[in-house]
Amino acid sequence: MFGLRNVRGPGSRHGADGDLERRVAALEEAVQENRALNVRLAELTDVVSELLLPVAARDEKKLEELLGKYRGDFS
Repeated sequence: MFGLRNVRGPGSRHGADGDLERRVAALEEAVQENRALNVRLAELTDVVSELLLPVAARDEKKLEELLGKYRGDFS
């Protein structure tokens, strides 16, 4: 999947452990980025959900707060 190889097997280099540490660090960074993207997606889903409600059922104050946050992000 990620091309992990047996670093302790025959023919392994002395630097293989360092390579494994770098790869694990890169995967941890990717996981953190994925978590941040998931939070962002959940927040955007909240905005879309609020916009799809009929006007009479909307919480205008909440909608303005949500939209204000994203207007600031993209200005």
